[in-house]
Amino acid sequence: MRKKVLMIGMVLVLAASMMWAAGVPESGTEPKKLEKVDFLLNWTIAGDHSPYYVAQKFGWFAEEGLDVNIIVGQGSGYSVQAVDSGKADIAISDAPVPITSREKGANVKIIGIIFDKHPNCSYFWKDSGIKVPQDLAGKTVAVPATDGHKVMWPAFAKQIGVDPNSVKFVNIDPAAKVSALASRKADVVFELFTGKPFMEKAIPADQLGYFVWADYGFNAYAHSYIASDKTIKERPELLKKFLKVAYRAWEYTLNNPEEAIEILSEYHPINKVDYLGNLKVCMEFFKTDRYKNYGIGYIDPQRIRETYSLVDQYQQKLSFPVEDCFDASFLPSPMYKYNF
Repeated sequence: MRKKVLMIGMVLVLAASMMWAAGVPESGTEPKKLEKVDFLLNWTIAGDHSPYYVAQKFGWFAEEGLDVNIIVGQGSGYSVQAVDSGKADIAISDAPVPITSREKGANVKIIGIIFDKHPNCSYFWKDSGIKVPQDLAGKTVAVPATDGHKVMWPAFAKQIGVDPNSVKFVNIDPAAKVSALASRKADVVFELFTGKPFMEKAIPADQLGYFVWADYGFNAYAHSYIASDKTIKERPELLKKFLKVAYRAWEYTLNNPEEAIEILSEYHPINKVDYLGNLKVCMEFFKTDRYKNYGIGYIDPQRIRETYSLVDQYQQKLSFPVEDCFDASFLPSPMYKYNF
């Protein structure tokens, strides 16, 4: 009987030690709770959203104690509204939009950069007669109401010497950009250059015209991560953890684009060939000396001032100092780099 009791005791001790080694919580203890985070994308699913699903797949958010809910976006204007109102903790937005919105009362800031070059673009049929940006005057432009392109159009229009009111806007659903141009619902569609592979699926490449705004003086930061002043003050560690994972996932995605798109396809029904083409176009916006030297997401003080000045001069007179529109203290240290 004594031997039987000893044997049972040894088995229980061995089982407990195995549970401890496997990380199973002891009886009476609570498993580690993850902090919930609502993360809003800038748009409907695209190739450049794959890093966040890479992070989900590999459990990197959970490693940092985060339970991230990825929400499909509706444009940069909506991203700012959602973050400012507390509907999202972190969001993606075109950089000039939160700057403009802050002047109008939104308490939001840029906390990290995604694209180091600006991809805003105008697409049109070559037979429309459009040759240069100035030819947009008098044309109809299809773009969603809260799209970052529409918000930033007044600034670009003034840069190229066109009256911002000289175009007629046609409001469309975020997912209808390609079909709007293909069906000639409008003369022009504002869309990111990264969307070119999708445009070419509906419009023959030799008939598709386009110009990238940055090639005509629109030197501003583009896609960025934003957060509210409230979140910055009350949950700084959350922002640090999120950005650490986001840029880790970007580094992995840039070096493994095919795998990243494969993972994205596990979460969303996509055409993997098209989305890989989309992602590879996005990767061009990471190939800068700034990112090579300082790391992905680096906020260059001079570039942020240029973005601020563009908004101030052409879009919305600003009354706050440039330092109030961004906070670089949440970026990873050391930063992740893309050695292209």
